[in-house]
Amino acid sequence: MPQPPAKRSRRFLFRNFPTPEAASEEDEEGGMPPRQPRLAWQEIWSSRGSNRPAQDSLLAVERTPVEAFLPAEDSSPAEAIAQAAGSSQAEESKDKSQLPDRNKARNLRRRDKAVKFIRAYVRGKEKDDEEQKMLFLSKICDLCRCVTEKGVPMNLHGFCSKHKLVENIMVLLEKEPMDSLRTEFRQKAMETVTVLSNTVPTALHGKKESLLNVCCKSVFFLPPESDMPETERVLYTKTMKAMDTMLEDFVFNYPIASFNTEMQNMLKVMLDFAGSKNPAVRERAVKVIGRLITFIRWYLVIKILGNFENYGNDEPTDFNLCIPILGKLLGHLLLFSSGDDSMRHSALESLHLMYTIVREGRACSLKHRMEIYVLGRLIWNDTRFPFSITSTPCEIAKGFGIYLFSAERLDIILTALEALQDSSIHNKQGACSVLDAALEVPDYWLTDVPTIMECIRRNLGRIHTASARQCLDSLLLQLTTMMSRREVKNLLRFSPPHDSTDLAMWEVILAMPRTLEKVLNIMMRDLPLCDWCTAVTEDTCIRRLAMLAQNHISEEDFGNPVHLQSYLRHPSPEMRLVVLKGLCTVSESPEKARKIQVLLPDILEALQDTNTDVVLKALPVLRNVMAHVKRRKASGLALQLAEKLLPLFDHASSQVREHSICLFQAVMEAVLRQRKNKMKRPVHRSLLPLYLHMGDQSESVAKASGEALAVAAKFLQRKELKRLAQTEQTWRIGECLLQQDRGRVEEYLQQSQPYLKATQTNLRLEAVRFIGLAARYCEDQSEEKLNEILSVLQPSKEDPEPTVCSLAVQTTLILASRHNTMSGRRFPLLCCR
Repeated sequence: MPQPPAKRSRRFLFRNFPTPEAASEEDEEGGMPPRQPRLAWQEIWSSRGSNRPAQDSLLAVERTPVEAFLPAEDSSPAEAIAQAAGSSQAEESKDKSQLPDRNKARNLRRRDKAVKFIRAYVRGKEKDDEEQKMLFLSKICDLCRCVTEKGVPMNLHGFCSKHKLVENIMVLLEKEPMDSLRTEFRQKAMETVTVLSNTVPTALHGKKESLLNVCCKSVFFLPPESDMPETERVLYTKTMKAMDTMLEDFVFNYPIASFNTEMQNMLKVMLDFAGSKNPAVRERAVKVIGRLITFIRWYLVIKILGNFENYGNDEPTDFNLCIPILGKLLGHLLLFSSGDDSMRHSALESLHLMYTIVREGRACSLKHRMEIYVLGRLIWNDTRFPFSITSTPCEIAKGFGIYLFSAERLDIILTALEALQDSSIHNKQGACSVLDAALEVPDYWLTDVPTIMECIRRNLGRIHTASARQCLDSLLLQLTTMMSRREVKNLLRFSPPHDSTDLAMWEVILAMPRTLEKVLNIMMRDLPLCDWCTAVTEDTCIRRLAMLAQNHISEEDFGNPVHLQSYLRHPSPEMRLVVLKGLCTVSESPEKARKIQVLLPDILEALQDTNTDVVLKALPVLRNVMAHVKRRKASGLALQLAEKLLPLFDHASSQVREHSICLFQAVMEAVLRQRKNKMKRPVHRSLLPLYLHMGDQSESVAKASGEALAVAAKFLQRKELKRLAQTEQTWRIGECLLQQDRGRVEEYLQQSQPYLKATQTNLRLEAVRFIGLAARYCEDQSEEKLNEILSVLQPSKEDPEPTVCSLAVQTTLILASRHNTMSGRRFPLLCCR
């Protein structure tokens, strides 16, 4: 922890410069070389004593009306001096032994000269002259010294307010260039403000935040220190020291009663700069925040203990820091602690010191929930000191969590959520690390669910980084499980189709069964369906989604489901899955199944979805609709379904294969006689896949394939094929297909080739066997055709499965030898001719 400075009198701020008399004596002794000519403001600034007044000097002066001491507007300094001399002569008449107060007259002249110059400068129009600006600042300091050190009576507050000295200093600072630092003006301006703060603190009331903002802006936006010339670098160091001194005096002059409020305002200004996109500005702001925290620590020690010299680190204290912005400040420091090395060190030091302040102030005032959190950390052996160069924001946040109130913990969470935005200056991993601390103990950190949910809703549309979205999704799901019924109802008032952010929230919330079930159950239990229907409009159908989960919704309540099309077409598979889950339940009712026909084109498109769960939910919806609609409509739907189901026979999911084959069987049985001719082509194309999948490794798929093949044989009126399928004589089905469909042998060959690369060994084995068999029935027995078939089987000769490899080798040898035999028989015949 940084040590407090040595105790010193508050009367002095700067080092005393030698007086002219002392300088002349040293010159006579030869101790100092002749100095160079100096400007007027330099003479005034350096020839006077300390510019830091006694702490209570202004209050010690006997107050009199300002007219009694200020020179008249049109009077000359000589008249003011004469007036002062006249009062001295009056005093001499009372006590003739008292000598004239020559020092008082000299101080009055100093005061009058300063007042005259300040008046003239403030009223003048030419204020950009560098020497005049510096002289203006030095005269203000000279005036303050006259009042505080020399005891010259004057109403400084009235003078400062009337001539707007603080406002004029701010105007001059705002005119300073931000790309360079060539003069001492900024340094002297902050030193002058420090003098005013100590001499006449009321002159700065209500202006400190604006003044601090202007001072920081004039320095923070300068180029990085490493890019400055040597001369500017020296000036920059002095200027930053002057700013530290100014801030220190600001802090130490605050009364205890208003300390929290005043520090709130100062830290808010600094956090605004800490959020800048300029790296140099951020780095400087974080360093100044660290200095402010140091000053806070010293302030509390001095004000509370009142014993600066005897203070020790282990000494108990009873102060409490309740700055409203504390949570937001800690949130930003936690984020900076995971950022660049240039700011990481400063942020960690600030966090360390702030941890000491909060721990000492609140160790004896923990609330019940905080004590439970501490006990939890003890149980998990997670009580080590969390601040080191390798500490993560999560570890540090957990360390602070013991001593933070609920509102402060909430501010940390909200700050981390804001940092997840794509445009944020903060490291996304750092923000996720902070949120991880909250997810570990959600009951302690996530106490204000509505506020956090609203923050997520505001920012979700601007968060696209994969890691950030994953972290946010976890937080959103956790919040949903913690939501009350009222909060769920408030969330359901959002309008997803026209608000992509709200829709994104629902995609996450409804993606998990436990959260979906909670939301839907709450809504179904708390609101009558009639109220739902009246509230549902074309652009608010999240409520209609909730209705889909109800098993006993009347046809009247269900209404027209056409508005669900936007969800079925949504790019998110989670949202499509939610709709299909609901439709699967609703389609069990004949009346509602008939209403779903309007969604059939979108449900058919779902069969080609890359998400397996979506396909699995679309298949039973289609089957239910076919079962409940009229026969003529079912026949028309069957023709649309047939072509889309065939690719699903080879799906990676065994469930999809089984359900698609079963649905294809229902499709063949639903076709009316007058549409059978149109159905024959897809049925012919299904024969080979169904035959091969009778050897599927999944018993349910193999069984469904045999049953569907029997129905297909019946549909095509092939009794022998039907008998073989029913008796499961798979070794004869392939030859039966080739014998009965000699005109389709070439098509079968093309269909069987993809199965040579199937993941299942049984399918590859059956494909090799069928291709060898089909080669015998092929009408084209040319050498070219044989070479084509052999090239197709060539990769299977290197199959990792020995049975497939062996069968492929045997098949190629048999085909080659048979071709040679046939060629030998033909050759003699040709020769005889």
